[in-house]
Amino acid sequence: MKNTLKGALAASCLLMLPVAAKASDYLSIGSCPVPCTAYTWAAGVADVINRNVEGVQATAEETKGYIANIRLMQNGEMEASLATSLSAYEAYTASGNYEGTEPGKIMAWMSIAPVAMHILTVEGSSVNTLEDLKGKRVGMGQPGGTSMLDADLLMERIAGEDYEPFRVRLGDMTDMLSDGNIDAALWNGSFPLPPVIQLAAQRDLKLIPVADDFFEALHADYPPYYRLSIPADTYDGVTEDTRTYGLANGLVISSDVPEEQVYQMTKAVFENLDDLAGMHPAFAAMSAETVLNGFGSPLHPGALRYYREVGIPGIEEFVARTSDD
Repeated sequence: MKNTLKGALAASCLLMLPVAAKASDYLSIGSCPVPCTAYTWAAGVADVINRNVEGVQATAEETKGYIANIRLMQNGEMEASLATSLSAYEAYTASGNYEGTEPGKIMAWMSIAPVAMHILTVEGSSVNTLEDLKGKRVGMGQPGGTSMLDADLLMERIAGEDYEPFRVRLGDMTDMLSDGNIDAALWNGSFPLPPVIQLAAQRDLKLIPVADDFFEALHADYPPYYRLSIPADTYDGVTEDTRTYGLANGLVISSDVPEEQVYQMTKAVFENLDDLAGMHPAFAAMSAETVLNGFGSPLHPGALRYYREVGIPGIEEFVARTSDD
């Protein structure tokens, strides 16, 4: 693994390393721009690793986001990162957006929080089902973002090219919905989403459910998508659960990281979830029952070893399902 820490951080971290530690013990965790949730998660995980795993110096790295993270890992410039489970699957299999890249390099590590597809509109809109999106003005998310890729997949299946896309960030989409400048908006993110909370305070929000037949066909082609619901009262005025689908928002790690190191880091995170929950509430919901959610690519051997040791539910079924054999 390469030492990718920035100058000042590298100098200060070297002072704290044991004499026997080597440059290969550095672990850079890619996240996103500093204000975002993924940076908070990466910083929390790095802190836990640094306090509990001897000889490893982890750091959260500010990046341009999840797509950039995968590319940096493929180029050997980072050892771990936050990513969606669809990106992890495509990177491992060298398919989809990562066709032509080296397969098998990026492995599943741990799911942190669900990412739910939000199909948003407001009362008075003619959009009441997925099929109603055909021919409409639809917010898709900004270029370079994973949410836009998910939105593209959905709209290709529903409408082909028969819709008008608006490729802007979520805050702009909710403003446009409120003002009537678009008919619907799509965003795959961890709920509750602050801009959607604000929209629900201004207008009567509608969340469009996803039918079983649409999900089953999507899942057949893209195994990392899994069924979930946005709970009632997550947003003001939405008083029933909304059936949708989503991905895992979690950590992936390079196959080059040694097994023992990944084992010790996985153990440290799971034994310190209470501390991590103090940094961000997503960790409070993380458990043995959720850690595999959404992943369709194989686990790093170090993580697999720990999960087997503690008896993660469904671990052997997961291994069989994601095996390269």
